[in-house]
Amino acid sequence: MRKKNVIGKAEIRCAMEELLSFRRAQEGFLSRVRDEEEWYRLRVMPTPAQNSNGEVFAPTSAWLFNALMQKHADLMENLPTAVCLPREEGDEADARALSDILPVILTRAGFEGAYSDNMWYKLKHGVCAWGVFWNPALENGVGDVDVRRVDLANLFWQPGVRDLQDSRAIYYVQECDIAALRARFPQYNGKSGEGLDAFFLPTGENGDRVMVVDWYYKKHLPNGRTCLHYCKFAGDTVLFSTENDVTYENGWYLHGRYPFVLDVLYPIEGSSLGFGVIAVGRDPQAYIDRMDRNLLEYMDWATRVRYFCKRSTGINEDEFLDLSRRIVSVEGDPDEERLRQIDVSTLDPIWLDLKKDKIRELKETTANRDVLQGSTDTGVTAAAAIAALQESGNKSMRDMISASYRAFESVVYLIIECIRQFYGEARCFRILGTEGEHRYLTWSNTNMKEQSLGYSATGLPLSRVPIFDIEVRAEKQDPYTRYSYNELLKALYSMGVFHPENAEAAQILLGAMSFPGVRELRAAIGKHDALRVGTVPKRVTPTAQPTTPLSPGEHAKERARAVQEHAKENATV
Repeated sequence: MRKKNVIGKAEIRCAMEELLSFRRAQEGFLSRVRDEEEWYRLRVMPTPAQNSNGEVFAPTSAWLFNALMQKHADLMENLPTAVCLPREEGDEADARALSDILPVILTRAGFEGAYSDNMWYKLKHGVCAWGVFWNPALENGVGDVDVRRVDLANLFWQPGVRDLQDSRAIYYVQECDIAALRARFPQYNGKSGEGLDAFFLPTGENGDRVMVVDWYYKKHLPNGRTCLHYCKFAGDTVLFSTENDVTYENGWYLHGRYPFVLDVLYPIEGSSLGFGVIAVGRDPQAYIDRMDRNLLEYMDWATRVRYFCKRSTGINEDEFLDLSRRIVSVEGDPDEERLRQIDVSTLDPIWLDLKKDKIRELKETTANRDVLQGSTDTGVTAAAAIAALQESGNKSMRDMISASYRAFESVVYLIIECIRQFYGEARCFRILGTEGEHRYLTWSNTNMKEQSLGYSATGLPLSRVPIFDIEVRAEKQDPYTRYSYNELLKALYSMGVFHPENAEAAQILLGAMSFPGVRELRAAIGKHDALRVGTVPKRVTPTAQPTTPLSPGEHAKERARAVQEHAKENATV
């Protein structure tokens, strides 16, 4: 039995000291984010006010904003979705079910909106964070997986680690209303301003608010597994701790991983953080705005007609400035010596060329060339040629999307593990069928749980856990990609690849090709060819005699017998 009250006030004070040390190490990044966000707001919402350096930002141009908007649109056009692939034949049914269920879970969690917000943050500041939690309050108290956008200003981990899973602890800090906190945790009797409140809450504000900390840390069990523990505290009061509750002997989440994932844009060596588009294009944008301001001011001078006038000219200034008067009264003879127009010299074209060079520099450094937006200055007018230029010039965007897909793969892994742990009751999902129709699927995690395989020759327990590989695809492909796939299929059709008599050659051709849906296409061709010749396609197994697929329970028993026989052979040797 685990002893009670493993986590007390002494442990909480040590955790607070560690949290503050993590926060001090992350202050450089947070300061940069605040500076970039202030700079960005002054560009998109210019005001006559001046910054701390006394620089007036208006007027401003939107070249950098255009780069951010273009990249965000590309990321949203390639919104990710996941397909689960089994590692063993007996897990195919569950893999198909997970592939159908995952989009439903993400939709319920509002993933598309959170993905949009996170991509804006990632593009601006170089990194964003995801959180995958089990929320028991969802689905009318049944509970469900909750995928959230995490504010990096409230997330702290060990400095110097590249992977969050290598941190010795992770802290997630949130503001909470004192009345709501006491209603949920009656044991809390603290007040605002204690503990971490002085470091996180503004001075003299939010007197009815308190900082609540979610503390995640790992411990290694004697059996070699890693156990993830969780503690929630406010001030020095323990609100909940898995180590103080005997029902959480195996920790908070059985997968043993921190429920946070970082998505980095441009990585920095030796850090788990990165930098974004603002850091790259900030200086060129500032120079463009400064040149715009000077050029507009010069234009204002050049377009205003002004005069040098002697004091003894004898011209009535009020009548002269009143454009509605036909006659202006004068005394004497006005001439060039008494009244002369102020001439502004013509602006040297080199300054306009310099501004264009700075704009081109910003486009190049942010990989936001004109051709990516459908326009070109090289004389190319054919739609196919422009599409080809867009595809060839979009390498940096594809690399950015691939990085987001890798982070999304980690998010999906955490979702699957939460399903494995908490989906004990059968649930009904409305999913999309292969023909685009809606159908209903009732499913639970019965076959995903750890399955006992008996004992080895030395008496050690043997078990099996179904493992699934995750393949990330674009849920919404960009128009050019869809156009390319459609044209490819039309070309294959015109070549006679889909003719029933060419089925064997079509299988050879499609086997050497790689594009989305090629597996389904080969399966459909094989099925129709088998029906044409009057045979039924059979799945070939590695054994000499064809066998029917085993159920998960029979498959587990077969694996147990094989392991035991292998252990006996090793013992005799």
